[in-house]
Amino acid sequence: MSIRRSLDRPRRHGVLVQPDDRRALERSGWRTTLDYRENHIRGRDGRLLEVVPSWTAEAERFDGDLAVASAIGVTADEAWAHLRDDVESGRTTITTRLRLLTR
Repeated sequence: MSIRRSLDRPRRHGVLVQPDDRRALERSGWRTTLDYRENHIRGRDGRLLEVVPSWTAEAERFDGDLAVASAIGVTADEAWAHLRDDVESGRTTITTRLRLLTR
C-alpha cells in the first residue's frame, strides 16, 4: 500500500520560525535550547521600576568529547547570534572524559 500524494498540490512549508543562527547550529550537529528570564528591578517602596529580559541560548554536541557553549542576549536573536559566533570561534567548553553510570 502506498501513500497517496496529490499531484495538483505540491508540498509547501510554512514560515520558518527559527532564527538562521539556530538552524545553522543544528545543521552542523549541535543540540540547542533557549531559556527566558526576567530580572525585576524594584524601588525601595516595592514598585516595579524596570523589567530586564534575559535570553540564554545553549548548545551541546557529542563527537567522542562533549562540547558545550552558552550565550546571553537581550533578545532571542541576539543570544543565538552570540552563541553561533562563540561556536564558530571555538569558544566552547570541552569535556574529554565522560563517566556513564550503569546498573
